[in-house]
Amino acid sequence: MRVAIIAGLVLLALGVVWLVWFSSVLQVREVRVVGIEGARAQEAQTIAAVPLGIPLARLDAASAEERLRAVPWVASAEVRRGWPSEVVIAVTGREAVAAVADDSGQQAIDDQGVVFTPTEPLPKRLPRIRAEGAALTAAVAVLQSLPPDLRDRVVSLSATTRDDVDLILRSGDEVRWGSADQAEMKAEVLRVLLKRKADMYDVSAPELPTTFRLG
Repeated sequence: MRVAIIAGLVLLALGVVWLVWFSSVLQVREVRVVGIEGARAQEAQTIAAVPLGIPLARLDAASAEERLRAVPWVASAEVRRGWPSEVVIAVTGREAVAAVADDSGQQAIDDQGVVFTPTEPLPKRLPRIRAEGAALTAAVAVLQSLPPDLRDRVVSLSATTRDDVDLILRSGDEVRWGSADQAEMKAEVLRVLLKRKADMYDVSAPELPTTFRLG
């Protein structure tokens, strides 16, 4: 009896292994993308390259995730098994907060300062940033720290270091913002200064703000 029970358990285990790893019962029949839509979703599914018809247990989810995360516009990706026959690809795409100030007009920047090629045309009123490396990260931080009423007035930002971020407003006036520090105080001071007619507003040291008239 004991031998029969052990043999039965072994056969059962082998049956489960065969069912999960080799049979067509639990194979991939559908691949679904969530988190993004349209052209991005189609591109993500193509890049993930999840094959239909293989047993779900043998899916190489790690490789599919690695391929997706290598795509510049992908912020995060996870490939999940949805038993008994579905694969779910969860993708978070990067969202543009600014455009790269170059001749191509095809590059965007997300809120982490990552440059990527968007899959859709960028909004025309999106600010443009001219900076690289740490200066680029600082410019993005400044843009993100601006209250909505001031952010909507910014046409472009430029910086050569993390401490010399400059803004150009839609009026054509320039704002010397400096670093991303003391953003709230700088915004309050700038609102007051903008009531005065000037060509340049310097709030890089908000305790001692200045304005300039050119010409």
